[in-house]
Amino acid sequence: MKRLLKILMILVAVAGAGCNQQVITQLEVGRDKLLDAGLEIEAIEHLTLAENKEAKSEIEKVEPRALLLIAYTTALSSGDAKTLKANLVDDYKEERQRRLAALNTAEMRKILDVLNERHRVQKDAMQVLIDKGAEAVPLLIESLGRAWKYAQIKGEIIDMLYEIGSEGLDHVIVALKSPDTSADAKSTLVQIVGKINDTRVLSELESIRDGLSAADAGLIMELNVALYKLGKKSIYKPKIIAGLSDSEVSVRRAASKALSELNDSPAAQIVSVLQDSDAEVRMYGARALQKFPTETAVVPLIKVLKSDSDADTKKAATRALIVHAKKGLGKNMAVRLINELDQLDDPNDRLRVVQILKTEELVKQIKAHPSEDNLEYNLWKYYNDEEKNDMVKEELNLLLLMLESA
Repeated sequence: MKRLLKILMILVAVAGAGCNQQVITQLEVGRDKLLDAGLEIEAIEHLTLAENKEAKSEIEKVEPRALLLIAYTTALSSGDAKTLKANLVDDYKEERQRRLAALNTAEMRKILDVLNERHRVQKDAMQVLIDKGAEAVPLLIESLGRAWKYAQIKGEIIDMLYEIGSEGLDHVIVALKSPDTSADAKSTLVQIVGKINDTRVLSELESIRDGLSAADAGLIMELNVALYKLGKKSIYKPKIIAGLSDSEVSVRRAASKALSELNDSPAAQIVSVLQDSDAEVRMYGARALQKFPTETAVVPLIKVLKSDSDADTKKAATRALIVHAKKGLGKNMAVRLINELDQLDDPNDRLRVVQILKTEELVKQIKAHPSEDNLEYNLWKYYNDEEKNDMVKEELNLLLLMLESA
């Protein structure tokens, strides 16, 4: 009896130990091989088993089906489908097309979640939703309004809507008319419509614009910009220019962002934008001056470089000054920039100045400057006696070498 009891206790202990072991599912293995290991061919085998053998309901099939579509897309785009002894390209194309046609909203949500996790299959996951076309657009629009969840893939959502293009515009127009669509989402959608550039929506956009109130001033300006891009240039360009001095910052942001897309340069207005109280507006102004360089912008751009509080605006101003230098604008730009070097506390600002000075035109300007000012010597002396930052010193050394060989 004691022996029998002992055997029973051992069996119970073994069974208990077995229960504590975590079972690894085909879904987990397939997911890891696809998203982490880059083994999409093997992942397809495990995910197919997860769909057909493990999943007990339609809800449980959602994830393996979504991942399978990504896996087939990745295998085809990477070329792995034709690297095996048996060429799988035709079979994978047929299976992908079948699954794409059957792709439902729940599975599309799962693909969005995969995108939100930012894996190596990002482009292929996006391609699945792009290829789904108009049927994916309502979900993508909904996701734009869920910034709390999808903020980090907003750019990808915008890109997918743009790639789907005209095919999805009916859904976009519906969303623009809906009171349930957030103001931010509507502004983004209008920008996408302008970029798609399908004139069939002109009358719809004008109708939407005319129905808005003063409280929607930012959205009205976004619509002005889209309508300008769609061909109504003479009507909406003056409205865009007027928006640069609007009291509402959302209006000024939309108008200044559009400056780079106008068909000619309103130079005075662009330069005035560099003094705006909003950093984003100033940045867009500096970007516009990369496309529309003008002599009168050189000094204001240097002022931005010297005293602006926003790094992105300074970066845009640096690029704009490089464009101006290459165009031969700003005859004394090199002197001005060299004189600013020891006035700039932030090494990043000094680095930007040296990057501009390294342009071929400013090297020539330094070499051609009257010898009594001795700009080369001043730079060499500053390099040796004053500059302490290693990165700036490295760039200054390259500049001095360029001057020596010029």
